[in-house]
Amino acid sequence: RIDYSNDTATAAAKGPLSLARRFLTATSNSSYGYFGGGQTTNPSRYSTVDRIDYSNDTATAVAKGPLSDTNSRSGGTGTQSFGYFGGGYSDKSTVDRLDYSNDTATASPKGPLSLGRRNLSATGNASFGYFAGGVPSLSIVDRVDYSNDTATAVVKGPLTSGVTNHSGTGNSSFGYFAGGAVPGTPSKTTVDRINYSNDTA
Repeated sequence: RIDYSNDTATAAAKGPLSLARRFLTATSNSSYGYFGGGQTTNPSRYSTVDRIDYSNDTATAVAKGPLSDTNSRSGGTGTQSFGYFGGGYSDKSTVDRLDYSNDTATASPKGPLSLGRRNLSATGNASFGYFAGGVPSLSIVDRVDYSNDTATAVVKGPLTSGVTNHSGTGNSSFGYFAGGAVPGTPSKTTVDRINYSNDTA
């Protein structure tokens, strides 16, 4: 855990996940963090969703309703009410929606991404989720409209270049995608910013 009020200090170890794994994806609201999917050894992938309770973050994370299928290497973002896990292993186009008010239920498949891919990243605001990049070194950005999340995601303005294995974050106005790599090239230091008010650029 990083304490934002003292962010030069070393991060503090908190309660563990219920199951050790890598290539998992996370999203959250103001009360809980959700970590979905992941894998151990290939092809041991999981549909597990672990929930961390921020008010008791020394406890072991609690396994909640699973994803609709085993998955890893996906992108995650969401709102105060729902978490969205998109893309993933075997170049999935699936977007799973986790309902925080009923988080023991299996996540519901919603409208797919425009193109299946893995090793992508995501961020968003209260209205839209943006899923960007991914193998095979794509610059594509898909936008999920939360008010119509059964529709296929809409392609928006691309990243500055193809990238995979990067990370995303943002606020209510902008999304930021940082780092990553393209196979056969050095790791990137690039940070791309998406302006939500002009997301076709």
